[in-house]
Amino acid sequence: MNIISKLIKFFFIAVSGVLIISQNVFGIGSVEQLRSTTHEINSPSNITQIRVTWQIPNGYTQVNGYYYSFDQNSTHTFTEMNTDGISFGNYYDTVSSQYIDLDDEAYYFHIAAEDTSSTIGPTSNLGPFRIDTVAPKNALVSAPSVIYNNDLLLTMGATGAANIYISNIAYGSAGLWEPYSTSRQWTVTPGKGIKTIYVQFRDEAGNIAQISTTTTLAYQRIPLHVGWNLISYATNRCFYVGTQPTIEGIDDLIYEQVTSIGKALDTIAGHYSIVHGFDTDPKTYNPILPMASNMTYIAPGQGYWIKINETANFDTSGYIYLDIGGESLDSNHYIPLNPGWNLVGYTGENIRYTGSMPNILFADNPEYTSVTSLLSEALCSISDDLLIVQGFDTEPRSINPENPIASNMTYVGPGFGYWIKIKNSAQNVHLDWNECND
Repeated sequence: MNIISKLIKFFFIAVSGVLIISQNVFGIGSVEQLRSTTHEINSPSNITQIRVTWQIPNGYTQVNGYYYSFDQNSTHTFTEMNTDGISFGNYYDTVSSQYIDLDDEAYYFHIAAEDTSSTIGPTSNLGPFRIDTVAPKNALVSAPSVIYNNDLLLTMGATGAANIYISNIAYGSAGLWEPYSTSRQWTVTPGKGIKTIYVQFRDEAGNIAQISTTTTLAYQRIPLHVGWNLISYATNRCFYVGTQPTIEGIDDLIYEQVTSIGKALDTIAGHYSIVHGFDTDPKTYNPILPMASNMTYIAPGQGYWIKINETANFDTSGYIYLDIGGESLDSNHYIPLNPGWNLVGYTGENIRYTGSMPNILFADNPEYTSVTSLLSEALCSISDDLLIVQGFDTEPRSINPENPIASNMTYVGPGFGYWIKIKNSAQNVHLDWNECND
């Protein structure tokens, strides 16, 4: 239609003496009720196609069809000069092409109605529609390689993340989405060993990246019963107050300064009344009077008396548990012994017993090894200098090399402590619980 013809249609014409006003006199209006049924305006979405619906311009019936397009230009306008090749139809909805591999890019929809005289009305623009089909990038999570209790600090990160989901079970299981952060205190499941932590990162469009990490929960669990317990532990940590001690014979020991010896006994806090130890002279820790206590450290290879209260929170088997964090000692170590009495701990790798297998709960449930003699197959490193060994589980036990018939100690094992008396003439005596395994 030429320009002159179009101009004529903007004026009145007379038919049978009646004045008729063409709708084109006022011009075709804008498309009405323009909206998307798949996307919210300016909200990231991972839906790859945009569906848009509309209605005829208000008060107008002579519509030939609609020009429409999707692109990244926010202010596109349809004119007679730029509609070649543009989508055209006389329906009321359309769907875009599929947009994939987009990282939060904005698209817009443009539409204009054309009347029956080929006049193009005003262009309506809808958007932005933010298409994001790419998951957060550079996902990472790290945790300490070894932890000594259930709690740890996770360090995390992912570009474009808005939320995180952390689980001890599997990705997206038994947890909840939280606001994104780069660090988080986390609690792993109980029990020693390797722990896997599953982390997901989600962006605002709902795309998810996932990564996992592992840590090892390392500690020794020592069962304690009501009353007196003669115990020891065999992890690679020494807890001390004040000046750091020197523990001979154990390499790669981790020294941890604490404000009170009670900090190392947190898992039985409130359930014990006193702790006794002995190095060159007696030591005591009283949780009620910590300032009056003279025990300044506890260490592997040492033995300790702990008295458990009758009101302690025992399990159904009659035990509460002292957890001492740390990794098991390497087998290459020894315990120096002085002439006279020494209160030592057990650092062997398994339970050694004579006769019947002992029916008692040990720390960490290690392997059982049947032997013919504890002197020759557990205490062989000190057998020439040994006067007597005394222990205690529910009652006193002893080994007397001079009177084996009177001896009633039939086993040694993890979690127990022992009094060992060395000959006064002995020099440079070193107890190696693992020597007899060689």
